Amino acid sequence: MLNLRQIILFILTIPFIFSGCAFKGMNGPWGGHKMPPIEVETIKIKPSNQSKYLKAVGSLESPQSTELTSENAGKIIYLNIPEGRVVSKGHVLAQIEDSTLRAATDVAKAKLKNAEENYNRMKILKNEGAVSQQILDNALEKFDSAKGETDLATSGQAKSVIHAPYVGALSLKKVSLGAYIDPGDVIVRISQIDPLNLIFSLPEQYVSQIKVDQNIKFIVSDSSENYQAKISVIDPYIDPNTRAVSIKAIVKNPKQELLPGRFADVFLEIANIENAISIPQEALIQEGNTKKIAIVTEKNTVILKEVTTTDWEEGTVLVSDGLMAGDVVITSGHQKVQEGSMVIPKPYIPIHNKQLDQKAGSG
Repeated sequence: MLNLRQIILFILTIPFIFSGCAFKGMNGPWGGHKMPPIEVETIKIKPSNQSKYLKAVGSLESPQSTELTSENAGKIIYLNIPEGRVVSKGHVLAQIEDSTLRAATDVAKAKLKNAEENYNRMKILKNEGAVSQQILDNALEKFDSAKGETDLATSGQAKSVIHAPYVGALSLKKVSLGAYIDPGDVIVRISQIDPLNLIFSLPEQYVSQIKVDQNIKFIVSDSSENYQAKISVIDPYIDPNTRAVSIKAIVKNPKQELLPGRFADVFLEIANIENAISIPQEALIQEGNTKKIAIVTEKNTVILKEVTTTDWEEGTVLVSDGLMAGDVVITSGHQKVQEGSMVIPKPYIPIHNKQLDQKAGSG
């Protein structure tokens, strides 16, 4: 039988027994440096040429867009307006009934013919001494007056025919065959579409990084194709409200696939670096003013390297010192590791916010 003192001593030693068991477990297969490997996401460094772009939103505009009208009143007797199609310069779009103007032109031409014949006769008679210089001058005056009347009548008749002033695309017609129109009534709009202007704005602090004749890229909303444009004008005026500068670029459009009024996402290259090393921003480990990167060795252990970086495109940084080609960088999970940790590398999967993607898509 145990006495009371022995029972108390036994109870007091129980915690130490279990504590010993616990420490024994810590020295087992997962104790100390033999903790299980940690899963991390990684990328392998592959230097490449890196370009940096400014992004802007612009719109395509026609260099010339004209509402065509008639200077004469009358009934439309001819109409040839292929809506939405491109017509050549000089294409006859419409003609106004011009019988009265034609009659006036015929009368003017007849008067001109008589005045010319009379003037020629007076010249002969003047040479023969049969008429005075005053009579010859009067004949010349009538001849000149008749020419002016004929030119005026011919011009008025010509204005009854409406031509395309340049190569351009036609909008919807505003009149119908047989309709009566007054001077100034719009018949159709014509717009030049090759080339087009691309108009966009940039904050003033970026203007020094672009120049006239610089090539730029852009895409339109319903196409993934990259189009080219060349900067032609940088407006010297800075908008006092937005502190932005307007820029115009020329877009060649020989296939006529781009139309005025469409919005465009514009990309201007402002820097290009050969054999650059860039990494996702989330791979950086910030320790005060020091930036480090966790690198996986060939033995799947972790070492930390101090690096020098600069901001680059959104979500990425450019590493100018501290990394080299072939280094395996931890992009996700470096918060759980330290120098010497064992890891299981897995491919890097960028994180996307689906809700933001949906909002961007709906915009």
